[in-house]
Amino acid sequence: MRYFEKQRHEFIAEFIKFHGKINRADIMQKFGISMPQASTDLSKFQKANPKAIKYNTRTKQYERVK
Repeated sequence: MRYFEKQRHEFIAEFIKFHGKINRADIMQKFGISMPQASTDLSKFQKANPKAIKYNTRTKQYERVK
C-alpha cells in the first residue's frame, strides 16, 4: 500500500471510530481528492476490513458494523 493510500485508510478507520459513518465527501474534503479516488479508497478499505464497515444504500454512506 502506498503512503498516501495508507494515510487515507487510517483516516477512514479513525473517522468511523468516532462518527460511526463516513462517505466520499468526508475523504474528498480532507485530502482534496477526486470522487473516483474516494470511492476506490472506501471500497479497498471495506475489502480489507469486511467486519468494520458496510454500505447503507438508503443513506448512501458507509456505517460502522455493530
